[in-house]
Amino acid sequence: MYFLPPTSDLESYRDVWIFIEVLRGRVVSYCLEGIAAARKIASKVGMRVGALIASDYVDDQTAKMLIEHGADYVVALEHPLLADYEPFAYTNALEEVVRERKPWALIFMADELGRDLAPRLAYRLVTGLATDNIDFDVEDFYHGLLKEKFSNILAQIRPDFATRIAKIYTPRHRPQIASLRPGSFKPLPRDPSRRGEVIKHKPSLRGYSGRIRILGYEDIVDRGAELLEAKLIVSLGLGILRDAEGNPRNPLEAVELARRIIDLVRSKLGVSSAMGASRALIHADIKELRDIITHDIQVGQTGKTVSPRVYIAAGISGAIQHRVGILRAGNIVSINIDPRAPIHEIAHYVIIDDLYRALPKLYEALERKIGERLARVG
Repeated sequence: MYFLPPTSDLESYRDVWIFIEVLRGRVVSYCLEGIAAARKIASKVGMRVGALIASDYVDDQTAKMLIEHGADYVVALEHPLLADYEPFAYTNALEEVVRERKPWALIFMADELGRDLAPRLAYRLVTGLATDNIDFDVEDFYHGLLKEKFSNILAQIRPDFATRIAKIYTPRHRPQIASLRPGSFKPLPRDPSRRGEVIKHKPSLRGYSGRIRILGYEDIVDRGAELLEAKLIVSLGLGILRDAEGNPRNPLEAVELARRIIDLVRSKLGVSSAMGASRALIHADIKELRDIITHDIQVGQTGKTVSPRVYIAAGISGAIQHRVGILRAGNIVSINIDPRAPIHEIAHYVIIDDLYRALPKLYEALERKIGERLARVG
C-alpha cells in the first residue's frame, strides 16, 4: 500500500479556519454555522478560530459581523479576480495564504462552491478531505497499518453509504480539510462586545487573467433554501399514498393538509415554515407530485440537513438516511400507522395513526392554541 509523504513539521500548524462564502457582496448566511463548528473544534484543542473570506473587497462591517458571530480574527483575501467565484483564481489564492499561515484545520460548507473548491485545494496541498460532515470532534487515533498513535486529531463525522456513521481522520497531513453540511450546526448568537483582528492579504495571482468570465446572474427558485431557514417543517413520505386501511389516496390531499399547517403558522405567527419530503417519495416519481415534491426539498443524507424548532414527519418510516438529516431538530413529531417505524425512535412526540386523520386534528389543535395565544396578547 502506498502512503503520501506526511506533512513536515505538523506542530507548526495552528488554528481552525472556516471559509466564508460571499455571493454578490453578501455573506452566505449558513456559513455562520461553520463558525460555530470551528468554535467547537478550536475549544477542544486550545486554538483560535479564523474566518477566511475572499472577494474583491472585504468591508469592515462584514469582518466585524464575522467576529461577533464567533471568529477570533478574519483573513481577508482581496483581489479584483476574486469578486466572483472563479475556481482557478480562488484555488491559487487560498493555496498561497494557507501555505503561508498554516491553519491546523480548514472547514468549507458542503454546497456547490465548497464541493468544487475544497477538493481542488486539498489536491494542491497534498492533504485529505472528508466531505458532507454533520459533526466534528477531536480524538486520539490509532493507525493500525502504521501501528502508530496520534493525539488530538480532528474526527470528521459523516453518514456512510450504508446505515452507519463514519469517522474519518487525517493524522499525518495538514491542514485537515473537511466540508460541513448546511443545517448541521446552529449559528452562535451575535455578541457585539467581541473584538478581533482583520488580516488583509492580497494574493499575487501573477500572470493570471482568469479563465472564466461572469456574464450575468439569473435567480432560480430553490425551495431548499427555505428548508434551511425554516423553524417549522412538515415532511411527507410514501405513507401518503394509502390510508390506514390500505386504500389508495390522492397524494395531493396530503400535500394540501401539510400546506394548511404551514400557512397557518406562517400567517398567524410569522414563523418561517416549509414543506419537506423523504427520498423514497421523491424517487417514487408520482405524476401528480412532479412539480410539487422535487429534489430540492428532500431531507436526509442525500438531501438537506435541517434544524427547525419543530419537524413533523408524516408517513415517513425513518430510514437512517432520513434520520441523519433531522438529528438537530428541536422537536420531532412522527405520524405513522406502524408502531415499529424507525422514525419513532428519535421522535419527541409519537402519533400512531392514519396521517389523514392526524394532520386535520393537528391543524385544529394548532388553530385553537394560536387563537388563544393571540387573544391573550391582544
